[in-house]
Amino acid sequence: MGAPEDEKEPETLEDMENIVSELREVYYSGKTRSLQYRLSQLKQLASMLKALRDDYPAAVNKDMKKPEEEIFFTDIRFVDHEIGHTVRHLEEWMSPTKIKTDAAYAADDIHLYPEPRGVVMIFGAWNYPLQLTMIPLIGAIAAGCCAVIKPSELVPYSTSVIVKYFREFMDSDCYRILQGGPDIAMKLMEQRWDHVFFTGSTEVGKKVAAKAAGNLISTTLELGGKSPTIVDDTANVDVAARRICWGKFLNSGQVCIAPDYVVVHKSRKQEFITSVKKYIREFYGDDPSKSPDYARIVNSRNFDRVKKLLESGGKVIFGGKTDEESRYISPTLLDEVSFQSEIMESQNEIFGPIMPILEYEDFTTLLDTLRRREKPLVTYFFTTNKQNIELVRRELSSGTLSVNDTIQFVCIPQLPFGGVGFSGQGRYHGKASFDAFSNYKSVHSKNAGMEFSNDIRYPPYKNSKIKTMLYKLVLYSSDDELSGLSGLKRTLGTALKYSLIAAAVGLLSYKLNLHSLIAGSSIEEFSLGSIQKVKDMISNCTINTN
Repeated sequence: MGAPEDEKEPETLEDMENIVSELREVYYSGKTRSLQYRLSQLKQLASMLKALRDDYPAAVNKDMKKPEEEIFFTDIRFVDHEIGHTVRHLEEWMSPTKIKTDAAYAADDIHLYPEPRGVVMIFGAWNYPLQLTMIPLIGAIAAGCCAVIKPSELVPYSTSVIVKYFREFMDSDCYRILQGGPDIAMKLMEQRWDHVFFTGSTEVGKKVAAKAAGNLISTTLELGGKSPTIVDDTANVDVAARRICWGKFLNSGQVCIAPDYVVVHKSRKQEFITSVKKYIREFYGDDPSKSPDYARIVNSRNFDRVKKLLESGGKVIFGGKTDEESRYISPTLLDEVSFQSEIMESQNEIFGPIMPILEYEDFTTLLDTLRRREKPLVTYFFTTNKQNIELVRRELSSGTLSVNDTIQFVCIPQLPFGGVGFSGQGRYHGKASFDAFSNYKSVHSKNAGMEFSNDIRYPPYKNSKIKTMLYKLVLYSSDDELSGLSGLKRTLGTALKYSLIAAAVGLLSYKLNLHSLIAGSSIEEFSLGSIQKVKDMISNCTINTN
């Protein structure tokens, strides 16, 4: 496969407007609304994955020297699994949800109906070109939206394969794929979308959010941040080191949920460092530059950024080797680092194969320090202390808390994924992806009959009218009225009694002085056996003139 030619802007601003207009007309036609159509396009996406398996790994390897096995499990298989999960559950997700209410509305029909947001824009990211573009698209298709997707321009070989197969397999009436750089992205943000889904850095995410806010466009922002990893004094240090080592150096550290830095209890720090060194050698050999399982930095700009962080301070106790030509930075451990070090002061994630290792002595002080930093995508915690797990869960806010593991939580489609604050807003994966591209419409339907029960809510508001109406409501469902009923009819009659009385009290509480009626009274005083007491309390009510 030859290198793709440099991409020029694929569309003018006017052409982009035309594309959005065309998609909106298709959306208005209702083409994407049926279950059958949504399932057919999800299955087409699955067919696309099978077709690109021969070309895609070689393309990603050219962009980042990523190992084929890693590409299969973190990109292709990940998306395929998400499609299968969505296909199995889509009919259920599309069904309306009946809302349980109090007795006042027991006779009404109240549901939540998921409806598509409309025509949406999805910006993918370069570190997992297929996964981070297609997982949001699965949600958009499942929800019944039309969509434009833009993969990252930073991985041209990978993007060219995705574009080729996407245009071959997907319905271009409803789903378009565009290429281009930041200028194209900003022009796309000039359009009037019904929702924008962005994956990338916090700085670019702020720009996307600002553009979207100008048109009151809702957004899902999957960003980053410095995800802390805590290893306390009770942890299985060897297991922790192995799992952290894998999560940190996967894709050469270019993973938004990678452990950004590690804070180890002082008494276990040297043990942890020894174990991490052992597993780096076990995973990648004595010279990781020769390992077929170790990726490269995506481009020269990011190589320079990570290298600058490497040189910003701290003591290199392992690794530290770089090669500009191949964009190689070895797995590196930094000691003598504090929260005031340059590499820690920035709230942006390292996004490279550098592991700062800090130490702590007092757990409460550590939690207080972490709590004051920006909220990350993930907090990783290695421990066997259940009380400490509960402390971290309660005290530290993050998109996810992962205990005694790294990365793997993201593979669970039933578990919504996303950030909070600095690390993003909104969630996806599984049903959360469907929800991200759906508007849940509240639908309330009331019977047109029994209009007498609504008299009390219409002007003029007079004390005599109100009291008369309350008497009617109480007497309507008295013991005598219900004694002749049995089974379902009696149950319905009882429900109607509570519904009518509760409606009257609720609607008129702002006009009646009902403090004497409510204060100190239990629900039993509104029961079928307390009619006279309720009548007496109604008689004592006065109009509230405040």
